[in-house]
Amino acid sequence: MAEENKNNGGQLNLLVPNEHTELICEWVRDALGKEPIEVSHPNSAEAQIEIYFDSLLEATIAKQALPDDLFIRVAEAKEYKEQDWTTFWQHHFQTTELGHNLRIVPEWEEAPEDGKTNIIINPGLSFGTGGHFTTKFCLEALEEAVQKLNPQTMIDAGTGSGILSIAAIKLGIPDVIAFDFDPVCVDQCKLNAERNGLEGKIHFFQADVLESGWNSKPADIVCANILTSV
Repeated sequence: MAEENKNNGGQLNLLVPNEHTELICEWVRDALGKEPIEVSHPNSAEAQIEIYFDSLLEATIAKQALPDDLFIRVAEAKEYKEQDWTTFWQHHFQTTELGHNLRIVPEWEEAPEDGKTNIIINPGLSFGTGGHFTTKFCLEALEEAVQKLNPQTMIDAGTGSGILSIAAIKLGIPDVIAFDFDPVCVDQCKLNAERNGLEGKIHFFQADVLESGWNSKPADIVCANILTSV
């Protein structure tokens, strides 16, 4: 067998009935620790769920772990190239306005200059574009908390793309630390901070929220947009 290309990753595609999509997505989050991406087709009774991994081997193992009672009609594990991921995001991730004054802008789109708070994001292999309802909720709640509570410190547990931490700094919280279990996310966070002119303004590091020792002081706000099982 040819050696797997180390620059490529693994992708698990699931074809599922629409009525079972949310159930299957929740299983993926809880059991696999991945954020599934739902691709719906108009006037179709089925949806495709895409899950991305660091390697084809991981995607294959995840396929073998799928329970028989999840109503999955087709499951396919395949290799994807790094540029495929970039193309995917450019098709599915678009500028989004939310809250009172926030705007999420993909790196490849031009950010409007109209007084709103622009947050420039390239998710890469991390989770956090502002499109998922939990991320939207956290961003809107964070904006409201800043207005009402004037917080000075924040901890972002499971930071993903760094979107919440970047928003926190731009909203006026001066002291923000953020960590993620996945080192790929930590690297992407630092790049996203640079894209927003915030290089060195946020302390990003790798840590596990379930292990002690990652923080020794309290904070005014804690954001934990993570899996329910954790």
